[in-house]
Amino acid sequence: MLFFEQELQCNMVRENSGGFMQTSSPRVSVIVPTYYDWMRLQLCVVALQKQSLPRDAFEVIIVNNAPGDMPPPDFFLPKNYKLISEDKAGSYAARNAALKISRGEIIAFTDSDCIPDPFWLESAVARLDNGAERIAGKIELFFQTDKLKIVEIYEKAFGFDQKKYAQSGGSATANMVTWSKHFETVGYFDDSLMSGGDNEWGWRAEDKGIPIEYTPEVIVNHPARSDIKAMLKKRKRVIGGAVKQNQDKKNNFLLVLVKGYVPPRKALKLFFEKDLTSSERLLAYFLCYYFKAYSTTYRLALLLGLAKPKRS
Repeated sequence: MLFFEQELQCNMVRENSGGFMQTSSPRVSVIVPTYYDWMRLQLCVVALQKQSLPRDAFEVIIVNNAPGDMPPPDFFLPKNYKLISEDKAGSYAARNAALKISRGEIIAFTDSDCIPDPFWLESAVARLDNGAERIAGKIELFFQTDKLKIVEIYEKAFGFDQKKYAQSGGSATANMVTWSKHFETVGYFDDSLMSGGDNEWGWRAEDKGIPIEYTPEVIVNHPARSDIKAMLKKRKRVIGGAVKQNQDKKNNFLLVLVKGYVPPRKALKLFFEKDLTSSERLLAYFLCYYFKAYSTTYRLALLLGLAKPKRS
């Protein structure tokens, strides 16, 4: 793990106002992994600077998981931000690197492509102070234009169901907040995983008796994927993580085949639960079945040793 001195390595623009000297540990440590994503990360930085929580109440640790990819010359970081680098591939290795140097009693996770709501941290802290142990915040999708592409329609129907994740004990790290002490109890993320490590950590926390709450007022905005290629990359990453966790060992190949190519009955719920037009429902269901068949084919290839899990 390498630390970057802002003045020497990044040539970053300093704030001319609103700066401060921290004399005590911040209440919250915000952890943001990034991977070849400086442009969107800059938008995330701006959103974090607009937080209603006082700036001296939180620190931000950004972890560059592509150490050979230096920030652009005009990349801006305020004084309460730290940029470090983690050589080991994977967002969970990056998050673990930040956890090791974090100083806050509260840990808040988001991603470099996310835009946190201005009241994100304040709302999360209030919920924790009122007795919550772990928070799965709402992930609100946003789109490129008002006219949605077919994959954006699919994302609108199925993307980031944090309420469902929380019901099973997990949470996507695009919007997860908890007390730092729980990492002493549960341990760090499994950094051998390329995907699924957030829910895997959540299940371990659940086993330790640490409950999680879905909190819709704690909001992070996330861009919807807009092309098939991006979705298939996500599928490969998620399936690779699932196979890595040996989730498929309980199924034989015949069962995987049968379950994998049957039309997804659970997806029918979107006809009743989602704010979609009739044509959007049909398109979303068609893509759901296509992705399910694709996922089954890739899962079988992994189980047979014909493919290896990939980061993207």
